[in-house]
This record gives sequence, structure tokens and C-alpha cells, in this order.
Amino acid sequence: MALTNMSASIPCVASPKPWRCLSLNGAAQNRSSLSQNVAASLSPTGLCAVVDKGGGEVMKSKTTIGVALIGGALLSSSALAAEMTIGVVGPLTGPAATSGIAMRDSYQFVADQVNAAGGIDLNGEKTTLKLIFEDSASRPEMGVSAAQKLLTRDNVDLLIGDTFASSVTIAMMDIAASFGKFVMSGQPVSSEIARKVESDPERFANFWKSSWNSDAYAKAVFEAVEGLTEAGKFSTGDKKIAFVFEDTDYGKSNVEYASPLFKEAGWTESAHEAVPLGHSDFYPQLSKLRGDKPDVVVSIFTSVNSGIAFTKQIKETGLDSLHVAIYYPMRPEFHEGIGSDSEKMLWTPMLYDPVNNEKHKALFDLMAAKGIQATGDHAQGYCQFAMLAENLKRAGTFDPAKLSEAFATTDFPCYTGRFVYDTTNHTPKIGADFLPVAVAQVQSGVSKAVWPPSAATAEFE
Repeated sequence: MALTNMSASIPCVASPKPWRCLSLNGAAQNRSSLSQNVAASLSPTGLCAVVDKGGGEVMKSKTTIGVALIGGALLSSSALAAEMTIGVVGPLTGPAATSGIAMRDSYQFVADQVNAAGGIDLNGEKTTLKLIFEDSASRPEMGVSAAQKLLTRDNVDLLIGDTFASSVTIAMMDIAASFGKFVMSGQPVSSEIARKVESDPERFANFWKSSWNSDAYAKAVFEAVEGLTEAGKFSTGDKKIAFVFEDTDYGKSNVEYASPLFKEAGWTESAHEAVPLGHSDFYPQLSKLRGDKPDVVVSIFTSVNSGIAFTKQIKETGLDSLHVAIYYPMRPEFHEGIGSDSEKMLWTPMLYDPVNNEKHKALFDLMAAKGIQATGDHAQGYCQFAMLAENLKRAGTFDPAKLSEAFATTDFPCYTGRFVYDTTNHTPKIGADFLPVAVAQVQSGVSKAVWPPSAATAEFE
């Protein structure tokens, strides 16, 4: 049987719709229906073997094979031209793995949404997003190695890192800048990151944070304690404060900003205890605190296990101080593991409250429909990556300079707040009109926002 239509041998060309081939009479056929009509299959060499209704293979001349090879080449180049690759570095193992995995899943969730909608118009064509994830284990040397691999071997178009650890981000910044790619961090809040941007704006022109600076938590804690005191809801006694924190850039930067605020308001710092990441034996530190009798104890850990151990040991040792925690109570596994020992403690940042906040509930329902039980980490990851996708759309390219111009003019409302940047340090603004940082209290086993008044859903007890 000879071919009556040369176009019948041209393979299916990639398109947003299902692959299609031409039948012997030139009529278009969906690939899914060809099993009962004219069938086509793409071989490893890119050829479309055309079969007639009776199952006999159509003879292919050298000319026909040549046309098929050209079609296969078109298929390959078309697919490659419409894909943007984003490298992501974050902790998928180690003490912060739960947060890192949540960030990974939320980034991929948004990317899947973008791709399902047909992609983003970049450089004049619809482009889908491909994410490549690498593990940092919250260790700077691993993060740097992962970034180098993504930037060289994978040749990614854009880099995100670290999704969680400030120390990893700081270590990556200089390496990433030398490759001339756009770089964004995830949750890292260390103010040292912003200082590096301000100190060398030309070198870090295309680096942007997607979370605030660590002074945001310090201000939230200070304003809550002072505000509750002024309102007559908390008695400060001798105005003594103690800090117990992990010895990381995250922990140290929070204390660095909080301590001066309290000292300027007449407080005395009675303890300054740094412990290793993942530490769990706090009895020596708590023994000192019982002797000092501080009015307020501020604990700062990214490891949930550290937070559980510290909070339980406070109860065991009978320390009678107002306990204010930074970060770890936003993780649901903290509340699952702590039981009633967290009752009445304060914590920040309460960024995500799907029980009392309708917008947060909407995000929870959206992700639950895909089998993801969204936490505060998921909420941050979703909005950060959605903001990136919107800025890519506005820029129309992943060219670093043009994408940075889009970031500089960001005004992106999301479930957790509104992203607007301070362009001097490439950091999102905080506040009631931007990204709110609320302080919550555990009341009868439920966390409720108690400060500031504009975000409160309950009174301090």
C-alpha cells in the first residue's frame, strides 16, 4: 500500500492540546482515539509509525522517514523552548525538614497551578515551570554545594534558596551572585541578609527576600509585652527578661534586635543562653533562670523538638515567668507534642489561623482539595511562590534585571497579607497594611491572636 498523502507520516507536534497525527486521508485524529482508527506512536527516534485500519504497517520511503525526523526535531525544540527551570535549595532532611518539605510542596503546588493554566508568557511564548529541589539539611556547606550544582550542572534559569535557614542563604548569596542569575530566598528573616544587600546594592541587585527581617519578631514581642503591661493585663515586677535561643543566625539575630528594645524601655537582661541547633536538655539553663526569676522568658528555636523540650521542662521545673516563644509554635507538631504544658504561653509569628481567619481558611481548603493539610509553612510558601509567578508574568521574562524591576514595584495581595517591598534592602514590608506579624496566646489548647489589637481574635488571659 503506497502513501497517498505525504503528510500522513509527520509525527504529532507538541502543543497544549493532546497530541494529534494526520490520518491517511488528512483528517486530524486525537491520539487517544487512534487505537480504533488510524494509530500513531512516537518511537525513541521520533518517528510516527502510521498503521491502517486493518493493522498493517504503512510502507515508509526514505523521503517519508526524512520528513518524520524533521517533525521529531520540531517536537523536541518546541518542548524545550517552552520550559523555565527553577532551582530550589531547602532542608529536606535534618532538624528543619518538616518546614523544608512543606515549602517544597507548596512551591510545587503553585507551579502545578501555573502549568495547568497553560504557563506564563515569557519572552513571547507560553512557558511552563519546572522545579528542581536540592537538600541543604540547614547546613551552609550543603546549601552552597546544592546551589553550585543547580547553577552549573542543571543550569537553572532562576534560584531560590534557602527556603528556610538564614545561615544557608547568607552562605549562598556570594556564590549565586557570581552566576548572574535572579535569586530569591524563602522564609529566612535574618537581618544580615538585608544588610548584605544594602552594603553592596550592585552585587546583590538581583537578590530579593520573600520574608521580612528578624527585627519584625523582636518588635512584635516587645510591643506585645509593653502593650499588655500598659493595658494593665500583665504585671512586669522587676522588669527582668531572659533569652534562651539556638546558636544560629536566626536565633542570634532575633535576640540582637529584641534585647536593645527592652533595655531602652528599662528592662534588665538577666540571662542570655545560646544552645546548639536541636538541643533538648535545658535543665542547666532553667536552673539558672529559677535563681534569676525573670518576669519574661523569650525562647527562639527553629527545631520543634527543642521547643517541646524547653516548654515541658519549664513546667517540670516550676519556673513562673511569662513564656514568649518565637517561631516553633507555628508548627502543628509542637501543639500535638506539647499537650497542656503550653497553656497561656505567648508566641509569634501567628501568620496562619484557618480556624478564625476566613482568608486562611480559603487557602486551607484549596490545598486540602489536593490532599495537603496546609500549615503556616505551606501558607508562606504558597504566597511567596505565587508572588514570584506574578512578577514573572509582569516582567514577561526571567531576565534578572527586568525581573528585579518587577519585584521593586510589587503590590501583591495574597492569603497571608500584601507583598510590597522596601527597595533599599529588598525586603517585604510588615504591618497591618502589608504582612502582619501577630502574637498569639494558647488558651484552652487553642492559639488565638491577642496582639496587636487590630489582629486580635481574643483577649489576653
